[in-house]
Amino acid sequence: MTSKTWTRRHFLGAISSAPFAGTAGASFLGFSPSVNAADAAWPTKPVRLMVGFPPGGGADAIARLVGRKLEVELGQPFVIDNKNGATGTICSAEVARSAPDGYTLQAAHVSSNAIAPMLLAKGRFDPIKDFTPIGLIGITPHVLAVNSKSHLQSLDQLIKYAKANPGKLTFMSAGVGSSPQLAGEEFKRKAGIDMLHVPFKGTGEALNALLANEVDMTFSSTGSVMQHVKTGRLKVLAVCSPKRLASMPNLPAIAEVLPGYEAYTWYGLAGPAGLPTHVVAKLEKAMQKIVQQPDFVKRMADLDAEVKPMTAAQFNDFWRTEVTKYQALIKLAKLG
Repeated sequence: MTSKTWTRRHFLGAISSAPFAGTAGASFLGFSPSVNAADAAWPTKPVRLMVGFPPGGGADAIARLVGRKLEVELGQPFVIDNKNGATGTICSAEVARSAPDGYTLQAAHVSSNAIAPMLLAKGRFDPIKDFTPIGLIGITPHVLAVNSKSHLQSLDQLIKYAKANPGKLTFMSAGVGSSPQLAGEEFKRKAGIDMLHVPFKGTGEALNALLANEVDMTFSSTGSVMQHVKTGRLKVLAVCSPKRLASMPNLPAIAEVLPGYEAYTWYGLAGPAGLPTHVVAKLEKAMQKIVQQPDFVKRMADLDAEVKPMTAAQFNDFWRTEVTKYQALIKLAKLG
């Protein structure tokens, strides 16, 4: 049975009719239960793959792509459950509270798991302790983009104008705690300029404002803006990667002017803390196989994301480094 056949209603019905193994209560007591035959056979029923952002966006598209691949590798439906709000932290909080049985996973995202928890979900969950990182799916670089009709035509001109007109320029994001916000805040700090952050309720609303020339710029992922660049409605002034992108060799990297500057969005797979080792091992093995499949790599490239294979241990280290990095950036930007 494919994921197209499974609705959220079907999924909840299947879950309610299948008894849980009781691992959650045991983990709360501080010990790991023994693995019985039924547990070892995981998955034996549909798995809920939660996404902290609405259908139609990049995070949702990547989650659905991974979910379909996991179905093939593991033999059970992976049902997408979009629970957007508060820059993905509503989803993250629910995953953190879920039973660590392998039947609730998250399509993790830099905003919902490494940035916004420090701004919008303080005390609701710990971005490190309450999750089990399983694997990195991919990374999308950010770009500095403006409306094609903007008076801002180059990176140097933008910085000069901002210094001469403090507080006049605006940059948008999909919401407080999103990666484009932190990218803009770090740009401000490194350039020594003042610009106004304008948060919106989602990427679509934010892009519409930029397309209407109601805000001056964005530091968004290539996946969000490039379709509008191709139609001539937006213009990229610089890339947020450490060096120039092969796909845009004539555009400067912001790091050429502001050393050390970098901004990107990452996507991964995670579960609640205490996920059994045999579940992690099965998911890790499946993910390692998926990210090396040519059709998967191509589809990710179509979504402007570069596949970055990592083991669960490597992704765990990456996750911790990202959370720590953004904690420091939020403190430097005086946001939290």
